[in-house]
Amino acid sequence: MEKEIVERTCQTILHDTSVYPLNFLIFPHRLVANAYVGCGHDCVYCYAKWYSRKGQITAKINAHEILKKELEKRIEKNRPKEPVCLGSISDSYQPIESKYEITRRMLEVCDALSYPCFIVTKSDLVVRDINILKSLAERNLVAVNFTITPLDNEVLTKVEPYAPNNERRLNAMNTLTKAGVPCSIYLSPIFPYLSEPFLEDFIRESSKNGARCCSAIFLKIRPIVWKNVKAFLQNNFPSLISKYEELYFKHGDEDLSHYRLPEYTYRRKIMESIAQVCRKHNLKFTSEEFFDLWTTPYSDCVDINCWHAPTLYDIFSNMVTPKLKNQE
Repeated sequence: MEKEIVERTCQTILHDTSVYPLNFLIFPHRLVANAYVGCGHDCVYCYAKWYSRKGQITAKINAHEILKKELEKRIEKNRPKEPVCLGSISDSYQPIESKYEITRRMLEVCDALSYPCFIVTKSDLVVRDINILKSLAERNLVAVNFTITPLDNEVLTKVEPYAPNNERRLNAMNTLTKAGVPCSIYLSPIFPYLSEPFLEDFIRESSKNGARCCSAIFLKIRPIVWKNVKAFLQNNFPSLISKYEELYFKHGDEDLSHYRLPEYTYRRKIMESIAQVCRKHNLKFTSEEFFDLWTTPYSDCVDINCWHAPTLYDIFSNMVTPKLKNQE
């Protein structure tokens, strides 16, 4: 689908996500900076479509300049160096980044200021910036997190029509990790009944290609998401519509951000199996719940040399560790 590209300047670029309950509880980072609003990958399950007008992508052409000013101000005020997520509501390496190079210039700012940052992407375009990423990695100031969507390629092209496939993402991960850039995966979103056969395969391949950690996340549903997911199911797996309605709406739960989640015992069973497979393939494991299964705090920036905001996991760990010591 052809998108209208709107070039705009921004007055601010850094945003604090502490106001969102789920972020406050599980994420050890609070700062995000989005070079783009809207995304060319057109994923059917995208939760962020409502941030932008349909068929439109906004490119913040001065984002790097504003980022430099705002980070310099934080440094001047001696504020903690919290890692900056470069791209939280759209992919920072979506196709138009090849033309605009806004993310690249934002990385250059972080590199010049020795400021920690991390990336979440579905794109192998990130390899273009390997020299900057390598420079940041030498000071332990960056991490790249690849979204690996556990579906076969035929289905994947219908769910993420304009994103590079999983094999390209894994190849990009291999290139970066060999250059010393730490990488992890988001096994996300997990589509009930469709993703289960592929979970171990992608965890194993991610480990082979150098991933450090796996964050597993189920498909989460709001009305705008369900409208698109239901249409996808209707066109490809119509028998699953009633199963999804039962799993999500009849027996499912609602998270703190008001997304519908699958029924609890189903979620728990799948997450336990993923955690076990991660141990088998020497990957750390996290999710957005089930702290007792975690083997590390939330993964996307945990190994970066920076200040991490306290989370529920820290409270959980502080409660459990003394009990374990007393049992020894």
